[in-house]
Amino acid sequence: MKIALGQINVIANNIQANMESIQSMVEAAKAQNATLIVFPEMTVGGYFVGDKWNDDEWVAECSRQNEVIKELSDGIGIIWGNVSLDYQGKTYQGHDGRTARFNSVFFAYNKMWVQKENGQSGQSIKHLFPNYRMFEDARFFTSGLTLKQWDNQIDDASPFIFEVDQKKLRIFLQVCEDLWDEDYPYSPTEQAVKAGSDWIVNVSSSVWTLNKEYSRQKQVIKKAKLYKSAMPNVVYVNACGMQNNGKNVLLFDGGSAIYRGNGDLFFQGNDDFNPSCHIVSTENATISKRTEHKLLNGLLAGIRYFDQQVFPHKPKWIIGLSGGLDSSINAALFTLALGKDRMVGVNMSTKYNSEKTIMNAKVLAMKCQMTYLAGSIEPMVDATLDTMKAMNQNPPYTSLTVENIQARLRGHLLSSLASTYQAIIVNNGNKVETALGYCTLYGDTIGALSPIGDLTKMQLFLLAKEINEMVGDEWISHNLLPVITEGKMVWDMAPSAELKEKQIDPMKWGYHDWLISYLTDYPGHRIESFMRMILSGDIKHHSVYSWMEFYGLTDPHRFMEDLQWVLRLMHTSVFKRIQMPPVITVSRGSFGFDYRESQLSFQPTSQFLELKEAILRRKTI
Repeated sequence: MKIALGQINVIANNIQANMESIQSMVEAAKAQNATLIVFPEMTVGGYFVGDKWNDDEWVAECSRQNEVIKELSDGIGIIWGNVSLDYQGKTYQGHDGRTARFNSVFFAYNKMWVQKENGQSGQSIKHLFPNYRMFEDARFFTSGLTLKQWDNQIDDASPFIFEVDQKKLRIFLQVCEDLWDEDYPYSPTEQAVKAGSDWIVNVSSSVWTLNKEYSRQKQVIKKAKLYKSAMPNVVYVNACGMQNNGKNVLLFDGGSAIYRGNGDLFFQGNDDFNPSCHIVSTENATISKRTEHKLLNGLLAGIRYFDQQVFPHKPKWIIGLSGGLDSSINAALFTLALGKDRMVGVNMSTKYNSEKTIMNAKVLAMKCQMTYLAGSIEPMVDATLDTMKAMNQNPPYTSLTVENIQARLRGHLLSSLASTYQAIIVNNGNKVETALGYCTLYGDTIGALSPIGDLTKMQLFLLAKEINEMVGDEWISHNLLPVITEGKMVWDMAPSAELKEKQIDPMKWGYHDWLISYLTDYPGHRIESFMRMILSGDIKHHSVYSWMEFYGLTDPHRFMEDLQWVLRLMHTSVFKRIQMPPVITVSRGSFGFDYRESQLSFQPTSQFLELKEAILRRKTI
């Protein structure tokens, strides 16, 4: 048979656009004589819509589309994910007192619901809820496991019987996490195997993070090894595009695929964040080449989709161009994603800015062919200091006071220029600076989107090289990139905020990048485990150890001093992070509603204190 993988760009809260995409792909699949077409999880209203799931009228509108899609199934089987307010025609009271909502998957053929082997028709529901990171299924939906507790007559572990060419196929439907069952007491895949299913069809809204594409096939291979010849073939259809939860801009790469029961990849669709409708014959298929430069392409896709969905009127984007690495990368990303005509770059120098960085900004703007504005903010700084004197706030001022005045005036000027251009501001912060609070509230923390806020400096070095390679030119100046060899880092021009004379960023690049990723990647908060790695010597077998040697952190006292500095700054700067723009999420621990934080002081555990003393007793690490 021919299976169509309907990898659509699911636009959250845009029922009409999603339904148009569904109808278009169904028509295309019919034209190519497909037997079956499969769409992703929550394909009608989107997955990340926040408390919109509590809007009963909106949920009912989404649910009504199930009948509309069923009417499209004349001559073709359609499987799709959507919300429902009932299971098999029966409603239940949910845990929040409202009518229970179900994250469901539906199956229709010839304008009728396809029957399960147990006599139920048309619908299965998600059993396993991922209540970690940004996922909140249990907040809004009732799982198949909970439903069984409410109604012991429920039997959702039954395959659908789909007749094709006078042959009955047993198709078991799953929703996303149902395939990732290792940490749950219930396995939908085991139920599919016990039922003698020919196929598992998994509809998914799987958020992409770095290397996620490899973990999907690994999951299928694990199942194949476990169930051996009894393992069914697997059809996996994922959404593409972007959805957001208010603080995190979440990417969906697609990567829809078909796997043989032995775990072999039979068909691989595009994983470039773009929609597609692949028609796959189960007799033979091809494997698409995985997307190269996945991070770079993901960021470009995230910017495009965010711009299309949040600012459909196509405003200009304005960016503070300091001539440093972070703003240079963002300027390049936005130009590549949206085009030069939508970009305005602004260099706002003071006496502390070097000729090198000023020239970097000017050359980059010229190469990107964006509108470019440049000028000194020294008169604004002087006017601010004069106003402070008039309020009896007389010098001498601390260095930090004058530094923050410059940063906030840049934010003020950028906001004023944005108003004249009716433009949207780009935020230039990276993950390490944001983690340590090395930013000024209402200064360089402003903006509508933080494209690189989940990237470490080490990742940005590589990204800069990829951008230059993509454009075939030196958009990102080589003087911003260190030479890294054998655990050593040599700079032409070390990163600096350029807010005072001879200023150099206090971060230990390479080491702090790794440490902050280690502390924030899910499940996070692993400071004691890191300290145990130090004591056991396991850290010596890790790549980060060479950076510890480079910075002299094999000295126990210097190590603990630095570690406590990092922990103190991470805790005291939460108030900044919660006021910052949404971040394009690419890691497993992005600030926002992924790695969630309350405003808390650092309070060491007894284990921390014991481990600290043990480390300080060492002569070396």
